[in-house]
Amino acid sequence: MLKVEGYALNDEAKVLEFIRKVQANAKPDKEILSRSVLIKDDGEIVGMVSYESHGDLGVIRYFLYDTRAAGTDLAVGMFFELYKRARESGIKKLIAQIPSPEVAILFEMLGFSKVTGDISVYSSITRPGIEIMAITLDGLKYE
Repeated sequence: MLKVEGYALNDEAKVLEFIRKVQANAKPDKEILSRSVLIKDDGEIVGMVSYESHGDLGVIRYFLYDTRAAGTDLAVGMFFELYKRARESGIKKLIAQIPSPEVAILFEMLGFSKVTGDISVYSSITRPGIEIMAITLDGLKYE
């Protein structure tokens, strides 16, 4: 049965295995992993999203899912849980690096907006040439 859960210490090995299925040489930061929200199917991780903290700014670092989680309302629920947890941790804004128009459409559906104008403020935490989208968590209704 598919369900959304926050990361727990006993999830570490399963999360690392899930990430390495997608990125074989990945060396995930355990602090970032601790800020993950997961979709599990009978204990197996089939989706995850996490963020890296930079003061009151969070940067989406892992957003991965397999076909069992794709197209389900659980992906939206996973992000709403992330918004809640990030806000409780003092994050006021989340940003995402958008590699393609298809990903932009998905993040728009999740409440993110394209960042226009000078994005150099994000240059130390993002890759050059990648579109940036953001969502402000203050006042956001996610329940």
